[in-house]
Amino acid sequence: MLTRLLLILALSTTILATSPVFATPVPVEDWTSLRAEYDQLKTYMASKRRIGASERTALQGLQSRLDAFLGEHPEDRRAIVLDINVASWLGQTDRVDADYERLAMLTDADAVWLAWAKVRLSENLYDEAGNMARGRDYDLANTPGIAILDAQVYMSNNDFEGAMAAIAAIPEDGLAKPGIRTKANRIRGQAQRWLALWTDELALRAAEETAGTAPIMQLVTSRGPVTILLHEDQAPNTVANFIELSERGFYNGTRFHRVEPNFVAQSGDPNSRPGSIGTAGTGGRGAQLPDESARADKRLHFAGAVAMAKAPDPTKPGKSILNSGSSQFYIILEPAESLNDEYTVFGRVIDGMEAVQRLRRDDELVAVTTISRPDRTYKATTIPLPGIPAAGTTINQP
Repeated sequence: MLTRLLLILALSTTILATSPVFATPVPVEDWTSLRAEYDQLKTYMASKRRIGASERTALQGLQSRLDAFLGEHPEDRRAIVLDINVASWLGQTDRVDADYERLAMLTDADAVWLAWAKVRLSENLYDEAGNMARGRDYDLANTPGIAILDAQVYMSNNDFEGAMAAIAAIPEDGLAKPGIRTKANRIRGQAQRWLALWTDELALRAAEETAGTAPIMQLVTSRGPVTILLHEDQAPNTVANFIELSERGFYNGTRFHRVEPNFVAQSGDPNSRPGSIGTAGTGGRGAQLPDESARADKRLHFAGAVAMAKAPDPTKPGKSILNSGSSQFYIILEPAESLNDEYTVFGRVIDGMEAVQRLRRDDELVAVTTISRPDRTYKATTIPLPGIPAAGTTINQP
């Protein structure tokens, strides 16, 4: 399966420098040698975690030889598939799209369109993936994966009935395909559980709209504006923290240092600014924030929820440290049940979700501006970090 996740794979500089596979030009008419070079390259990619300058040069060299081969054999689908892989490793999304378009013209097979839609989904481009899933008449008995993908797109829009309908459309022959029944049951179960919670969430949203008093902020990102409404009634201290920091420019110029496909886009760390000596993902406001995730009226991680990030607990894999939020926040791309117990949701996106979906790692959070809020002072109650005196404390010098 060809997805953007392959970008984390890499080559070994040392092996590349000594391997004859990368030292000997491949005749363009010799498919066997070209495929052997690719297989060797793929082995290196699967064992490493970064792409350095030498590795990138080797990938580009293979790409040039693929170009030459395709110049002589323009309808060779094998070479186009290899080029999709290489372009994915190099992060060349436009070339990946061009290759898939070329492949679709040659085959128009369901499997090609499904693979292309999965690339779109792995880039968090849900609307585009959904358009591909719904833009042709698929044989769901042979390609049930397109219904699984379509259901995931519905989930990203909090359309839980749509997700269940997509799963219900898979015939028994499709469910019998390896892994499909398990995936279908998992998504159906998630959609059913979220749907049971959705009525209450809609009622809360309607009440917020009627009251018209909830603070509204705008994230000015390098991908476009994102407007968020803050849940002051259910997370008052966390909202105070966010407004306080925003209005003193704390977030300006930070980066989205973490963007996980089909999961979250995270920002708010001062260490993510260019030139910072700290490590992105480890910084904060210099104090910690009490959790509000145990409240009976807490809001949940529906798609578009905005919540406080926390430090992971090294003694409990998959868990977070109590009251370890500070300044970092994230936006959820798909409903996330696993986060509801420990993480405080303090707002939701009300406009600009398409900009969130296009965010990439190191994109800039230019500023956070206030659109409207009640006229009162917002100052959070925080927990001092060990060794850091509270604001206003006099330090006795020896």
